[in-house]
Amino acid sequence: MKSIVIKNAYGLENTTVENQDIPTIQDNEVLVKVKAMSLNQLDLMVAKGAFATKLPHTLGSDAVGIVKKIGTHVTKFNVGDTVSTHFVQSWQSGVLKASDSQSSLGTSVKGVFSEYISLSENALVKAPQNLTVEEASTLPIAGLTAWETLVNFGNLKAGQTVLLQGTGGVSIFALQFAKMIGAKVILISSNDEKLKTAKSLGADEVVNYRTNPDWQDKVLKITKGNGVDLALEISWAGINKTITAMKTSGKIAVIGMLGGTEVQLSVFDLIQRSLTIKAMYVGSKSSFEEMNNAIEVNNIKPIIDRVFSVSELPEAIAHFEKSKHLGKVVLIF
Repeated sequence: MKSIVIKNAYGLENTTVENQDIPTIQDNEVLVKVKAMSLNQLDLMVAKGAFATKLPHTLGSDAVGIVKKIGTHVTKFNVGDTVSTHFVQSWQSGVLKASDSQSSLGTSVKGVFSEYISLSENALVKAPQNLTVEEASTLPIAGLTAWETLVNFGNLKAGQTVLLQGTGGVSIFALQFAKMIGAKVILISSNDEKLKTAKSLGADEVVNYRTNPDWQDKVLKITKGNGVDLALEISWAGINKTITAMKTSGKIAVIGMLGGTEVQLSVFDLIQRSLTIKAMYVGSKSSFEEMNNAIEVNNIKPIIDRVFSVSELPEAIAHFEKSKHLGKVVLIF
């Protein structure tokens, strides 16, 4: 079978497709024939050595496929089921524990970008029935991060306002979930074409932060000086602008660090506004299942920018790394 691996040395140029043996399964495991996978910034970070992962290493956290074989102790799945991988395998419900991060697919343990994968049944969820395998493959990290942020952390309600940054997978999912809830969405990006698309997807207001460098003032004007209830911070470098755009007692969810890993915060502004900042680490399996149910009931369709064949892996990585996409980038064998 084919697998996408990083070997010899870190660097995207060392990402390759190689042949591996089809895995065998233990009594509590499931053998899945992978049909579709989606790329995340996390995959690029692993390939570049951000986690000092031992090489060679199979990449990937997001995959969907068909169950081909089940172990004798498996009770939750049957042969023929369409299933999705669950990123933090041991995080079944409740709050994240320190040990849970050690079970994260594609980082702490072997990834899932392979034609066949064997995982514990706890590391899988049934895919929403209204989605194709390509659409379902976008859910494990981007979809669940957006859901966890808006629903379980943000407790977003109809009539409230959420600020979204960029048009990547998490932001576009957050846009779709926020409109499902009945919230108002303000989305910022540096690309007018992407802003136009975001508007067509339901964004109430859009702001180009390149032509409006003081975009936080624009957000305050849109909200009549009140600020937003919830913000998804993807840059980190601009966190103080986000703080300025917040409503008193508002919440900021840090979902990315595209602007770097270190920043100076205005603690005075945090205290004066009584703001909450939380770093998001995707979500639990029970949250994943809750999200999938909402996707089915509301017939939400993930936004896929492009689908690449694994034979086009360098082109897919380049397209993703240069942020040419809106929504998700998917790979198929």
